[in-house]
Amino acid sequence: MAQVRIRLLGALKERTNGKQEVWVEARSWSEALRALLASYPQLSVAVDDRGRPRPGFLVFVDGVDCRLLDEGAPANEVDLLPVNHGGVEFRFVTWNDVEEAIRRIADKIQASSFKPEVIVGVMRGGIIPGRLLADRLGIEDIGVIEVKLYISAGQRGERPYLRQPLTLSIKDKRVLLVDDVSDSGLTLQFSVQALSLYMPAEIKTATLYIKPWTKYVPDYYAEQVNEWVIFPWETEEFEREYRTHR
Repeated sequence: MAQVRIRLLGALKERTNGKQEVWVEARSWSEALRALLASYPQLSVAVDDRGRPRPGFLVFVDGVDCRLLDEGAPANEVDLLPVNHGGVEFRFVTWNDVEEAIRRIADKIQASSFKPEVIVGVMRGGIIPGRLLADRLGIEDIGVIEVKLYISAGQRGERPYLRQPLTLSIKDKRVLLVDDVSDSGLTLQFSVQALSLYMPAEIKTATLYIKPWTKYVPDYYAEQVNEWVIFPWETEEFEREYRTHR
C-alpha cells in the first residue's frame, strides 16, 4: 500500500474538525476515499460506499478527473471538493432548455463552414444530445464512443483507451463529437484523441454547456454555466444518489 494525501476543499473541512488534509494508506484512489469515509462517516454526503463522489462533488486524482479513471487506478494525491467551494449549486435543466440549447448549437454549425457527415456521442452524457443534433441537422450516421483513462500499475503516465470502440466507419468523413458538458474538459480531449485513430477528415466538438474552468472549450456550445447541471434524463439518478444522502 502507498501513502495517499487527500485534500478537502471548500466547506468539506468543516466535517473533519477543520482538517484540510488527511493521509491514508491505500492501493487506489477509490480505496483511499473509502478509508477516508471510514474515519469520517460524516463525509458520506460527498462520497459513496464505493469511494466515488456523489453528484455535486468532484474528485481529482493527481490532477485528473476521477470519472476518466478506473476505480483501481493508483494515486498519490486526491482532491475532494464541492462543485462550488462555498456550497453546491444545481441547475435543473428542462427538456425545453435542452431543445433551446440544441437549436442554438445547430444554428452555429449551420452558420459555419463545417458540414458534419457523422455525429458521435460520448457515453453517457452525449448520447441524447447527439441524437437530437442529428435530427436537427438531418444527419443519419450516428455512433457512440466511451473513453477511459488507463494508468498501468506502477506508472504515473496517462493514456486514454477505448472502453467502447466506435462501430461505424468515419474514415475521411467530417465528424461532430458531442457531449453534454465540458467540465474539466478531459473527456472531450481524450475522446478527440481516440476518435482521430479512425482517420476522419475533420473533427469538431459540441457540448450543451461548458464550465468557466474547462481546459477544453468545444467548437460549439450553447451556454457557460457555473452550477452542477442536472439533465432531465438523469433526475431519477440524482434523486437516488444525492437527496437520500443529504
